[in-house]
Amino acid sequence: MSADVERVLNEIKALTPEEQQQVRAALEKMVAETTKPQITEEEFMQHLLAKGIISEIPSPTEADIEAFRDFKPIKVTGKPISETIIEERR
Repeated sequence: MSADVERVLNEIKALTPEEQQQVRAALEKMVAETTKPQITEEEFMQHLLAKGIISEIPSPTEADIEAFRDFKPIKVTGKPISETIIEERR
C-alpha cells in the first residue's frame, strides 16, 4: 500500500463513524460513476454474434417462458442482504 493511501486511511480512521459513512458513500459513488456499465443479456448476445462466436441468437424455449411467467418473488423480513454482506466484509 502506498504512503498516500496509508495517510488517507489514517485520516479516515480519525473521523467519526458518521463521517466515515459519508466518505464511504462518496467513494462508492465515485466508483459507480467510473465503472463501466453492465450490458444487457441481449447486448451480450449481439456482441457474441458480431464477433462470430455464435452463429445465431437462440430463441427462449417454452420452459424459459413458462419459468418467467410463473416467477413469484418471496417476501423477506429484516434488513437487506446487501447490508449483511457489507457488514461481514468489514
